[in-house]
Amino acid sequence: MDARPAQETSSTPAPAVLRWGPLVAFVLLLLALARHAGSGISDPDTLWHVLAGEHLWRTHDFAGPDPYSTFTTQPWVLNQWLPELAMAWAHHLGGLPAVAWLASAGQLAVCASLLALCRGVAGPLAAALVAGAAVLGTADSLSPRPQLVGFVLLAVVIGAWLRTARDLRPRWWLVAVTWLWACCHGTWVVGVTVGAAVVLGVALDGRSPRPARDDGRRQEPSRGPRATRGDVVRLAGVVVASAAATALTPLGLRLYESFATVRAVSPYILEWRRPTLDSPSVLVTLALVLLVPLLWAARRTLPRWSEGLLWLVAVAWGVSSMRTVGLCAVIVAPLAARALDRALGRARVQGTAAERVLVGAGLVLALGLAGLLASTGPEQPQGVPSRLDASLSALAPGTVVWNTDLLGGWLMYAHPELRHTADTRAEIYGPARARAYLRVLSTEPGWEQDFDQYGARAALVERDAPLVAALEARGWGTRGTDAGYVLLEPATGR
Repeated sequence: MDARPAQETSSTPAPAVLRWGPLVAFVLLLLALARHAGSGISDPDTLWHVLAGEHLWRTHDFAGPDPYSTFTTQPWVLNQWLPELAMAWAHHLGGLPAVAWLASAGQLAVCASLLALCRGVAGPLAAALVAGAAVLGTADSLSPRPQLVGFVLLAVVIGAWLRTARDLRPRWWLVAVTWLWACCHGTWVVGVTVGAAVVLGVALDGRSPRPARDDGRRQEPSRGPRATRGDVVRLAGVVVASAAATALTPLGLRLYESFATVRAVSPYILEWRRPTLDSPSVLVTLALVLLVPLLWAARRTLPRWSEGLLWLVAVAWGVSSMRTVGLCAVIVAPLAARALDRALGRARVQGTAAERVLVGAGLVLALGLAGLLASTGPEQPQGVPSRLDASLSALAPGTVVWNTDLLGGWLMYAHPELRHTADTRAEIYGPARARAYLRVLSTEPGWEQDFDQYGARAALVERDAPLVAALEARGWGTRGTDAGYVLLEPATGR
C-alpha cells in the first residue's frame, strides 16, 4: 500500500497509453542500441582487454611485469580480470563477433538495470523517461569494456541502499556484490560512497513526519521507522564490510595500486579531463542533476537527508572527470525519477508481471538481434589501418614501432611480433612516458631526444599529427596510409 500523502499524488490512475507507451518506447530504445552490435569492435581498449583475459587464462598471473610491451614502467595489475576472462572466452568461441555480442549484452544490461532502478521508485512514465535520459548520460562510457559491469552493479547497489533507507534492513548481500564488483572494475569505490551517503542520511533523518517549517516549505515525509543507534551501526557495518571485502579478491592489497598509478597519469588522459559542455552526455546528465532540486523546490519540499546526500555524491562524481559523468547519471537517475513522478501527480502503480514480461521479451529480442547482427558483422577490428598489415608484417620481428596510443591495442593483437611504444594502458607507462609521448606527437621542444631513445625503425601515427612532417624533414618516408593513419620508415641506410 502506498503511504504517500494526498498532496503528493492524485488517486487518478494513469491512462493506459501513459503506462504502457513509455515502456514500449524503452523497448524500442533497446532494439536501437542492439543494432550497434553489427558494427564490430573499434574501441582502442577492447583488444587489450581480450589479451589480458587470455594472458590470465594461460598464466594465472593477476599482477606482474607487462608481457605485451617492453616500454612499460609499472607492473600490470589485472583489476578487471573477471570480465576480461569473459571477453577472452567469447573471443575463443567466436572471435571478435562474439566479443561484439558480449559488449552489446553488457550495454543492454546497463539499460535494463537503469529502468529497473527508476521503476522501483517511480511510475512507468517517469521511470522510462528518466531511464532513457540516463542511458544518454552514460553514452560516452558504453564502450565494450569491463566498466559496463560496473554500471550494472552500481544500479543494483543504489536500488538496494534506497530500499534500506526506507526499511532500515541491513542487506549483507551487498558485501558479496562489492567483492564481485572489485573483481570487475575500479568503480566499486562509487558503490561504497553511495552506501556511506545513505547511512549518514539515515542517521540524520528523522524517520517520522516532521512539522512544517516557518517558511511554509514541507519537509519530505517519512515512510519507515525511526532509525535507532543500533540500526545505524548495523548499516555502517555493511559499508565497512563491503569496503573490507575488496581486499579479499585474488589481487589482495595490490588491487589498490591502480588508484595511485591512474591518478599519476590522469592529467594526460582525455577521459580524465574535467567535463565540458560540448558533450551531449554531459548536457543530459547536467539536466538530470538540475531537475532534481528544481522539482524539490517546485513542490516546496525538502528532501530527506539520504536523498540530499545521494544527490551530492552524484554531483561530486559528475564534476570529477569526463569518465565519471556516466556514474553521476546512474546515481541521480532514481532521484530524478522519484521527483518527476511526484511532480506528475498521479498514483504510482506498482510494477506488474505484465510489465516485466514486456520489458523481458524486449530484452531477449534485443539480445537476439544483437547476436544476429554481430554474427554477420566484421570479423576484424574496425577503425584501424588494416591495409597496412602487409607493410607491418614485412618489418623484422622485434622492430620498434613508435605509435599513437590509440593503435597500441591493435598492434598487440594483430602484430605481437613488433614492439609498440604506447597504448591506452597509460597508467603502467607512468607519467614521465606520458609526457614524453605527448611531446613527441606534437613535436614540442626536446621531442627528438624523447623519440630517439626508443630506437624506432617505424612510426604509425595520425596522418595530421605534427610528427609526420617532422619525421619527413629527418628523411623518413611514407610507406602507406589507411583509416587516417600513416606508416613512416627512415630512408635506407639511416
